[in-house]
Amino acid sequence: MHWKAKSAAFRILSAVPFGGAIHHALQRHVTHEWPRPDSALDELFVGAQALLSAAAIQGDLSKTRFLEIGAGRDLSIALAVRMMGVGSVTTLDVDRLARIDLINQSAQYMARRLGMTVPVFASFDDLIAFGVDYRAPMRITGIDEEHFDCFYSVDTLEHIPPTSLIEILAAARARLKPDGVTVHMIDYSDHYARGGGVSRVNFLRYSDRQWEPHNSRFLYMNRLRHSQFLDLFEKAGFRSIDAEPFRLDPAEVPMDEVDARFRAMSIDDVATLRAQITARP
Repeated sequence: MHWKAKSAAFRILSAVPFGGAIHHALQRHVTHEWPRPDSALDELFVGAQALLSAAAIQGDLSKTRFLEIGAGRDLSIALAVRMMGVGSVTTLDVDRLARIDLINQSAQYMARRLGMTVPVFASFDDLIAFGVDYRAPMRITGIDEEHFDCFYSVDTLEHIPPTSLIEILAAARARLKPDGVTVHMIDYSDHYARGGGVSRVNFLRYSDRQWEPHNSRFLYMNRLRHSQFLDLFEKAGFRSIDAEPFRLDPAEVPMDEVDARFRAMSIDDVATLRAQITARP
C-alpha cells in the first residue's frame, strides 16, 4: 500500500466510531501483524537484553523496580526483562491496548528463549502477581510512586509530541532514585517507509504544515532529530548522557530535497535512523 493511502486510512479510522477495534482487526486478520511473528519477538528479546546491558544495574537485579511507557498490546519488553531477573515492572500506556491472549503468546516465546517454565496468565491480576503491573490508560504524571531504578521505553518517544516529552522526562527524573538510570531506544525513521517504497527519511521532505495531515492517533511521528532529543534530556535535568546512534550513509541522504527546517541541521542529524540513549540524573 502506498504510504499516502495508508495515511488516509488512518485518518478515516481516527474519525469513525470503534476505529481502534477496526484497526486491530485489520492488523490481526489482514496485515497479520498480531500476534507478532517469532522474528519480531526475537528482535524484542534482543532489545530487552540490550536494555539491561545499557542500564548496567549494580547490585541485586531481583530487588529493582523498572518503569516503562508505551507498553503496547503484548507487553513483550516488560515480560522479557522481568524474566531476565528484574524485580518488578510497572508499565504504562495512554490507551488500554494490551490483551491477555497476546500477552500469553509473548510470554511463551520469551520463556522458551530463556529455558524457563512458561507462565500462564488468566487475568491481569495474574500478571501483577508475576511482577508486571500494567496500568492503562495512565500517564507517567499519574504515578505517585517514586524511587524507580530504571525508566525505559522502546520505539515510543518518537510518537510523543515535543511538549509532552518535556513533561514526561521531567516526571521520570523525579521518580528515579538518585542513582537511577533511563534507557530509551528511539526510531527516528519514517515509519511509513516500513515495507519499502519510500526512503526512511522521506517524511523530512515536508514542512510541519504539510506533514500535519499525515499524523493521526494511529501513527503520530514527532520527526524530532537526534540532537533535539539530547537537548530534551539535558533540559529535563539528566547530566550523564550516552548515545549510540545508527545512521544512513550520508551519500544516501538527499539534503537538497528535505524541508528547509531539516536542511538547516547537520547531515548526521538528518541521517540518524535509530539511537539508544542512556542517561542518569
